[in-house]
Amino acid sequence: MGRIGKIFLLIVALIMVGCQAPSFNGLGGVNTDRINRTLPKVRNFKAHPGRNQVALTWDAIPEMGGYYIQRWDPESKSWVELATITNPFKTIYVDDDLKPNNYYKYQILAFTRDKVPGPWVQTGTKTLPPPAPVIPVFAQPVGNGVIKIIWRPHPNERVHEYLIQRYNDHEARWEDMETKKPRYNVEFIDTGLEDGKIYKYRIIGITFDGLYTFPSKTIRVSTYPRPPVVTDAVATIDRGKMIIVKWSPIADVAYYKIYISDTPSGPFEYHAKTDKTYFVDKINKDGYKRYYKITAVSKFGTESLLSKTPVVMGETLPKPAKPIVSTNKFNNIVQFIMTSPDNRAVKYLIVRKTKIGFFKEATRKFVVSTNKFQDQIAPNTTYIYEIYAIDASGVASEPTVVKVEN
Repeated sequence: MGRIGKIFLLIVALIMVGCQAPSFNGLGGVNTDRINRTLPKVRNFKAHPGRNQVALTWDAIPEMGGYYIQRWDPESKSWVELATITNPFKTIYVDDDLKPNNYYKYQILAFTRDKVPGPWVQTGTKTLPPPAPVIPVFAQPVGNGVIKIIWRPHPNERVHEYLIQRYNDHEARWEDMETKKPRYNVEFIDTGLEDGKIYKYRIIGITFDGLYTFPSKTIRVSTYPRPPVVTDAVATIDRGKMIIVKWSPIADVAYYKIYISDTPSGPFEYHAKTDKTYFVDKINKDGYKRYYKITAVSKFGTESLLSKTPVVMGETLPKPAKPIVSTNKFNNIVQFIMTSPDNRAVKYLIVRKTKIGFFKEATRKFVVSTNKFQDQIAPNTTYIYEIYAIDASGVASEPTVVKVEN
């Protein structure tokens, strides 16, 4: 193998192991302002690129004292010192911690043992691009607010971990989510996400020596959508001791959730769920108002927006109006004629109370389906009658109290 071939193999080996540059202190006494152009010029000065390193090679000049190397800084637009090498037999220098896919320019000179510099020689090269990007193969929602992403293991065995990033729409920037290693750990699961929202991800491979691959293509995944808002719920206002809420069905819904409040402005608390399109709310109160919101829940567990759901009011049937009672008494008989002011009464309950002795009281109940009632009463006795109007739902009014003395 020729001399050039041996040098090339040595360069590759140095780049692979991350060879470090030799240490140096300042200019080492080299005054580049007094260059002697009659001194030997460095020959075959070449730059051999890696991804984050450049290996510089040249032919040795044994009769000189060493070499001085600089790199061009495009920001300051000036040459900066890299190394002062005091061994004239050394012919390789590795510049590392560079950026992939960037152009770097170098110059070198040889100086005498008395630190007199010879003429400059320049070279340059572009570092290699980063490794190929990661290739995603699966990206889907897999649960309520859960997204799963799988990608191919990177073919470059120097890649030993992956950085997963998610785009922050509010701040317009990519944010680091998690790192995964080793190379075959190619699964990421994101949880706690909003329903029905598109999320963007990308994956970056990282090598053992800290090199980043190009980002993968942007992965766009939507979480499971929320069902439509239930907008047409209605509630009864004419049922005794209950409120019935009804609404139209929504496709692909697993069940519905019922929220209640005592005020139209809330807060609304979870009350019950049903797979029907109606709900019977049994309430043991008359004339009681309750406010409802109905949400739909999909088979994925996503729920329609409670905040966007309209409020519907229901009310149990109030008590019937107290009956108006007229009284007639003759021949130890009392007769009552009842009138229902709201025409809701379908029957009447009459509760008769009679005192027996000082502490006891006898009570008897009568139910009539007409608006007339008469009762036999004893002489020298006081009776208290409580008369209730009863509607078709069995709801009783407040009593009209009639005192009868015979």
